[in-house]
Amino acid sequence: AVVSTQSTGKKEIFSGGSDTISTMMQSANKTGGEDYHFSDGHLIGTMTSLEKPYLRLNCAPSADQVRPEHILVKSLTHVVTRWKKDQNYTFVCEQLKSIRQDLIIQDIKNAFAVKVYECHARIALERLDTTEYNQCQTRLMDLYPQNPGQGNPEEFTTYRILYYVYIKNTSDAMKAIARLTAAEKDNEDIRFGVAVFNAWSSRNYYRFFRLYLDAPKMSGYLMDTFVQRERNNAMQCLVKAYKPAISVAKVTATLGYPDTETAMVYLDELNVVFTNPSKTAIDCKKTTIET
Repeated sequence: AVVSTQSTGKKEIFSGGSDTISTMMQSANKTGGEDYHFSDGHLIGTMTSLEKPYLRLNCAPSADQVRPEHILVKSLTHVVTRWKKDQNYTFVCEQLKSIRQDLIIQDIKNAFAVKVYECHARIALERLDTTEYNQCQTRLMDLYPQNPGQGNPEEFTTYRILYYVYIKNTSDAMKAIARLTAAEKDNEDIRFGVAVFNAWSSRNYYRFFRLYLDAPKMSGYLMDTFVQRERNNAMQCLVKAYKPAISVAKVTATLGYPDTETAMVYLDELNVVFTNPSKTAIDCKKTTIET
């Protein structure tokens, strides 16, 4: 299940003895630890390992179980190098979650934290892991205001708008767009995200798929999570609107496929009914599209 985009707000955790901290750590563990921070900065890690398993904490960790920031910097470089070399997402995701956990425990919310969450978000997008991506995105929404000028807030604002399209959350998308500053509205990436939302919400499928073909940066990865859903919706509309028949060439152009051959793979998977053996047109009366 996709993690909700609604933030529950941070909960201040004050050091009031090991029993209090242990109780809070158990609560933090239930929510992935992302909504909690330690306001007293009571712990600075001493662990020096570059690799460390992500821990399901049942009690407050000791200093030798947590890596300080200068070790985390080296760890991030190490993990990214391993990702580029091996592409082992299971390993890399666990290591990045472990780095994030050490940041949370030590209440590190600086430019380096922004870098970590952006890095994990990008790698998660490459593997279409929307759950991990959304956890990182949600944390970045808190980190950017605390670190002005750091990271890529405009780029990730674009991804947030696209994510709302993915989960079909029109209300939050409209709120996010309404909060945009004049400078943000003028940003090329954000303009793309807003254009995608407008095309999607108005069911302008031709515009939507044209945008998909020109998606900047990692927007295409996010759109990959819902583009097939929208193609099915578009096909349902086309079949209803173009009775008795619609040409395959028309479908190819409307759905943003690069060529007829690629579109035919999709149409065969949908089990559409063609009007002739050469499969140049779809029989709209006999074709039913499940969405």
